[in-house]
Amino acid sequence: MRRALPALLPALLTTLLAGPLACGGVPDEDETNSSGELSEGRELAAIEESDSNLVLALLESDGNADPDADPDADADAAESAGDDEAAADFVPRACVHSLDEKRPRITKSAQLLTKRIIRHTAKRMGVHEDFRKLLALIALRESSYQSGLVHRLSPDLNASYSSWRKMSARYEDNPHASDPTLWQTYGLFGMNSNYFTLLWDQKADPRVLCDPIVDIILYRRAAERALRKMLSGPIRCKGQDGDTFDITVEPTWGNIHRAVSGGKICPSKHEERAATMRKYFDARARRVGIDPNARVSLKMLGKEPGRGLDGETWEGQEAMVTGLWKEIDAGADDKRAAAEDE
Repeated sequence: MRRALPALLPALLTTLLAGPLACGGVPDEDETNSSGELSEGRELAAIEESDSNLVLALLESDGNADPDADPDADADAAESAGDDEAAADFVPRACVHSLDEKRPRITKSAQLLTKRIIRHTAKRMGVHEDFRKLLALIALRESSYQSGLVHRLSPDLNASYSSWRKMSARYEDNPHASDPTLWQTYGLFGMNSNYFTLLWDQKADPRVLCDPIVDIILYRRAAERALRKMLSGPIRCKGQDGDTFDITVEPTWGNIHRAVSGGKICPSKHEERAATMRKYFDARARRVGIDPNARVSLKMLGKEPGRGLDGETWEGQEAMVTGLWKEIDAGADDKRAAAEDE
């Protein structure tokens, strides 16, 4: 693995060029969200460094379910659904720029398409309206509704490389495992590929996270696992002094967001800063009609669709994503909305 370090030079150069942020300067235009602020996930990445993601812990989740939930809503989120042949034929939507390129200028048409993708995929998964709003809220905050991004903030680059050093052994059978420049933070929700790729396929190209439908599916999987962990009872945490303690976490939209996007169920090492970010999230959530303290059930997170609108069975996750893209490209969501308005 050490011999792969020269391949990291482009990312390191990018980090150095993005240095003003690390030094307290003003970030480049492509390092901010639509309001000109650093996004919440990016700030937390800077604070928590390589420990800024809960997904690895969630991979070992015991899977205890909500006794009141619909048992059919439990998709096999952790497994790499689909056979090898289907995976080989699967072509996800590509990233819209490379690591050493600035993000393309945002266009209204691209943003509208992203909103359609979120609306249609959420509808097909049968999620609660508040979860759809949460997905849209995070996509706005993290990417300004621009799909396919390679996130180039200095904290992202540093956290991605640090995570690759910690996680690369988990991908020893992955043909891309030895190239740290590929294991970046991608997509609508700013997902660190070192963790979230495992929720798709251990052998996948991490750039699969540039596909916005894959992003939505994986966010739902991670949210479900976080929720199951909260519903399973007291959660064991470790304090800064190394001692362990148990806490009970309410299964709310705010806590699910913190677990998936911010990387924490247990108290943060920088809890005062995390509390400030939670306050900002709560305000944004309420503005779009989400009660951040509302209790969430597994049923509200929906399930992954196994059939197309025409009744065709989708065998595996690759077929599901391909089928959803066909529906969106055919304008199925617009036709349905028009029919509902009549």
